[in-house]
Amino acid sequence: MGGCPSGTVPQTGCYKREGLDPKIETVIDEFRVSAPATMKKGKVPGCAIALVDEQGILWTEGFGYTDRKRNIPVTPDTSFLICSMSKTFTATAVMLAVQDGLLDLDKPITTYLPDFKVYSRYEEHPEQKITLRGLLSHTAGLPHEAVGCNMLEPTGSFEDRVRSLYGSWLKYPVGQAYSYSGAGMDLAAYVLQVVSGIAFEQYMKERIFVPLSMPNSTVDMNEILGKSDRAIGHTVGIAKNPSAHCLLGAGGVWTSAADLARFVRLHINKGTLEGERLIADSLIDAMLAPRALIDDSEDEQYYGLGIIIGRSPKHGVVVQHSGGGGGFCSFMLWYPEYGIGAISLTNKMPFPASVGLPLALTGRLIKEGAVDKRFCVPALECGKCVSKWGEWSEHKPSPYKPEWEKYCRKYDLTFSGYKLEWWAKIALVLDLDKYTPRIEVYEKDGYLCSTESGFFEIFGPMWNRQVSQRLQEVRPGLFFTASGAALDLRGEAPTWRNYRLKKR
Repeated sequence: MGGCPSGTVPQTGCYKREGLDPKIETVIDEFRVSAPATMKKGKVPGCAIALVDEQGILWTEGFGYTDRKRNIPVTPDTSFLICSMSKTFTATAVMLAVQDGLLDLDKPITTYLPDFKVYSRYEEHPEQKITLRGLLSHTAGLPHEAVGCNMLEPTGSFEDRVRSLYGSWLKYPVGQAYSYSGAGMDLAAYVLQVVSGIAFEQYMKERIFVPLSMPNSTVDMNEILGKSDRAIGHTVGIAKNPSAHCLLGAGGVWTSAADLARFVRLHINKGTLEGERLIADSLIDAMLAPRALIDDSEDEQYYGLGIIIGRSPKHGVVVQHSGGGGGFCSFMLWYPEYGIGAISLTNKMPFPASVGLPLALTGRLIKEGAVDKRFCVPALECGKCVSKWGEWSEHKPSPYKPEWEKYCRKYDLTFSGYKLEWWAKIALVLDLDKYTPRIEVYEKDGYLCSTESGFFEIFGPMWNRQVSQRLQEVRPGLFFTASGAALDLRGEAPTWRNYRLKKR
């Protein structure tokens, strides 16, 4: 083990591979010095980092504490919630089921869930067109959330969450575009649970966590609640986040930096770990095949199956995923041509620099020639990619009707399961736009319109905040924006984008 002197911020469990190239060790040592300052600037209680290649861990270490209120140091074995990075695990689990002959990526999911049904203003019987490949690539047309058990109401069971998606309305036509959908990923996990005949939590344990020797990893809510040394999430404005939630396939994995390093190695090595093949390389290739264009700038980004693939002019192909929620921010990436990857796990949200930590570390190694391209990577074939969903060309806003006056008001989105800071409670009472999960429905220029509060900007690019959108009535009391956001004011439980509403 190499030397790992500590500074003023607790730095625990440091490991550096013996005999490191001096160029790599220099970058690591400089990064070890700068990381605590980055954490301090972002007011981050704790962080765990790992640098990995195809052979194993090059360096890993914990910084800070699991919680602001406890002096338990973070180590490489500390479990963090990785939120949306869980989608890569879910996709890998589905590919294992494909390998075992349990699932087919291109059969309609009604093959496995005969009673599944959703609605669409674009097409008839859309559920008969939805496939696992579409769910894993966010191209199935499903909205981001389910009506029950979602990011704002993280209560109930996994089964409750998925079942509440039944009867939802699609955001866009099946297979015609890309739009990030956590609910779609949970539906894929539920299909796996039904077909395998065992709980999704158990399947993940038996097929991924145990074979990869990941002892500090789980999606079992009860198991994580029993871990007193796990990291505790911290969110601006929230005094206490839920410790566990039901978004298992979309964002329910808890893991450590040391464990996650083994998962990243599995993918760097295209399905093998410690010389043993666990998943066919053809299935890893299928995950990395671009299905949707996310960003067409110089640094192109595509979504495959549960993973993002980028093409940088400076560094070549990069594979990555991030996660954020419940007081946690996480990021993992690897460069297939260089056979190197990095991970950061933090217990503070928002913390944009969590993405920058692995990028900065690996970027420096590549820029300074500390690592070389050693592997051939096929060119990214993007001819069949769909684009991000924008607006429906046939959207026709409905002329305002006097009877719609009863709909015109402000609505709060139901926000439960969290304990708010005192100032956040005041912000809600004062209706401060930035801190209030709210929409407003009103008449403007002869049309019924809706506008979201600035609160939703925290969800980032995946959300595409709705500002002054004219609504089209599809059924009495059911309205849509041009981009497919649904406002359902029928019955006693109105919803917006499948989040429950309550009148102000």
